[in-house]
Amino acid sequence: MIDHLKKQIIDSRFKHKIIDKLPDYQLDSKDAYKIQEDINKVLSNNGLGKIIGYKIGCTNKAIQKELNVVEPIYGALFKNKVIKNDSNLSIKNFIKVGVECEIYVSISKNIIDQDQFSKEKLENLINYCGLSLEIVEDRFVEIKKNTIEHIIIDGSLGNSIILGKKIRHKFSNYSKFIGRLFLNNKEIYSCSSDSILGDPLNALKWYFQKKLELKRTINKGEIISLGSITPLFWINKPCTIKAKIDQLGECTINFTS
Repeated sequence: MIDHLKKQIIDSRFKHKIIDKLPDYQLDSKDAYKIQEDINKVLSNNGLGKIIGYKIGCTNKAIQKELNVVEPIYGALFKNKVIKNDSNLSIKNFIKVGVECEIYVSISKNIIDQDQFSKEKLENLINYCGLSLEIVEDRFVEIKKNTIEHIIIDGSLGNSIILGKKIRHKFSNYSKFIGRLFLNNKEIYSCSSDSILGDPLNALKWYFQKKLELKRTINKGEIISLGSITPLFWINKPCTIKAKIDQLGECTINFTS
């Protein structure tokens, strides 16, 4: 039964098959992340490339309430799904595509136990940071009909990402950035980064705790995108999207027909 579920998720990625309501196998989050890992191996070996890091989702109260969850979720970032800035993408390549303005960080050292980050400032575990423009994909007929475990198994709606320039400045406060999203050069959202769990570093702390709870190591050099500052914006026709944070720069994606 689990193999059938895995096949549905993999077919959705590679064959653009929309996912209807998946059967409830009474899975918990530990089960879901293990199945996600199995699927990630197939995705990596069949064109998506190695995992370079992870994206964090469900980092604001509105989306948590909408999906009836009490904590964030994460999914893999694949090397061959890192897109160059100002690239062109056809909306036909997606089932349903959306964009988010985020902050990413690179991890400065391997983390194998909780003491490493509980006794050290989180800022010291960051090598560099930058702006990320995440391109998400909703592959479900109706996402609310599925459990959060199903969404985790699917990869937490992950698809692609643009990583902006590396900023090696050590910021003392990550909660005061203003993230902006532009549609065809017109600003549509402007939000403070404290929309991410009160502080984006709280999302990073959650990620560390979750991975260690699952008995996984956080590896030096991992790229972690910390969740959306702005609301998720769905794309339904050709347009240009720009994400911008003054201190971190900007990223652009052009959606074509």
